[in-house]
Amino acid sequence: MATDPEAGEVGIGVQSKFLAAGALVPWARGGVGGVATQALADVSFGPRGLDLLAEGLSPRAVLDRLLEEDDQREHRQVGVVDAHGASASFTGSECFEHAASATGPGYACQGNILASDRVVPAMAGSFEGSVGRPLAERLVEALRAAQREGGDRRGMEAAGLVVASPGGGYGGTHDRAVDLRVDHHDDPIEELSRLLSLHRFYFERPADEDLIAADATLEGEIARMLTGLGRLEPGRDLWDALFDYMGWENLEERWAGRGRIDPRVLDHLRTQAGSGRSS
Repeated sequence: MATDPEAGEVGIGVQSKFLAAGALVPWARGGVGGVATQALADVSFGPRGLDLLAEGLSPRAVLDRLLEEDDQREHRQVGVVDAHGASASFTGSECFEHAASATGPGYACQGNILASDRVVPAMAGSFEGSVGRPLAERLVEALRAAQREGGDRRGMEAAGLVVASPGGGYGGTHDRAVDLRVDHHDDPIEELSRLLSLHRFYFERPADEDLIAADATLEGEIARMLTGLGRLEPGRDLWDALFDYMGWENLEERWAGRGRIDPRVLDHLRTQAGSGRSS
């Protein structure tokens, strides 16, 4: 789990030999922080921990508060990061070996029932060495690094990825920028990576500097392609038709307004027109 204060993101990645681990382990709130509850997980630590972070407690103070009256604390494993990059992690003495935690600026890593004592350091090292990449990608790469050292010694089954940022979700009205799960799969990390690529295509908003201004030649090409796909009737406004086409293709988050087009939308339109069908 980690945060990117510059991007305003907090995220958690998980892989485990446990069905639908992504439904239980990761908890994140945009502008607040994240909690990962593992081992003999107390799922209530997620929302309770986020509420405590929102009240202004430090990650270490949040851990202390969650664990202070927990008679199962030595079977718990919990990580906490806040939106500013502070982090803390706890691994109980009764967690199945190998079990370990590691923290650093902006991240907390933990794991249990691991193949060796190299797994958690590999995860942390991967994150520290991937500065400059998007947070979601860094988290997936950290999972890959852990798996290269053996990961969960029972094997692989499920993975999950959550990234939260204020207004980062679909439509800009909530904070769930990424929320992906692989509940049961032979290679859940690579399947999670595949889903992340699809998520970026369908839901990533284009940077303003990447948009293409449509001159008369490009407008003519777009019109011909939309007409060929049955998406532009005679006399209809081109940009209204393009907007509807993008909604049909689930690309509405990439809408750039009249007169401009996202190059990835243009590539998709060209591919669809070349095949003669809209998906």
